[in-house]
Amino acid sequence: MSLRPHSKTHATVSFRGLTLELTPDFISRITSLPLELPWSKEEKPLGQVAKKTFFQPDEHPVEDKNGVRRTSLPPPWSEVSYQIMKYITCEGRFSIVDGYYFRLLHELRYGMDLPTARKLSLPYFIL
Repeated sequence: MSLRPHSKTHATVSFRGLTLELTPDFISRITSLPLELPWSKEEKPLGQVAKKTFFQPDEHPVEDKNGVRRTSLPPPWSEVSYQIMKYITCEGRFSIVDGYYFRLLHELRYGMDLPTARKLSLPYFIL
């Protein structure tokens, strides 16, 4: 199976002779996840803000040049981030939590009702 991004909002998946073009709209239709506004993993400032506000004052994450060490997240967030990386985004790099994951983790942890402009669009997140 291969996943090759063609642009910020499309990917091609090939598996045993079957090739599918994936778009956020396609993912939204097959999963019934709301599309919301376009969202990019490359929006680093929003990821950095979410990362800073995710941690409580008494929590001390171990940062690295690419993100935060997953094992330094407070319970249960280390395991939650692992499950997201393994089963939702299928990234395969489980030791570091990148900034864009903190947008999702922040919403999960604090259950905030964010303004539409800041809501995380799961079809875009998955792609």
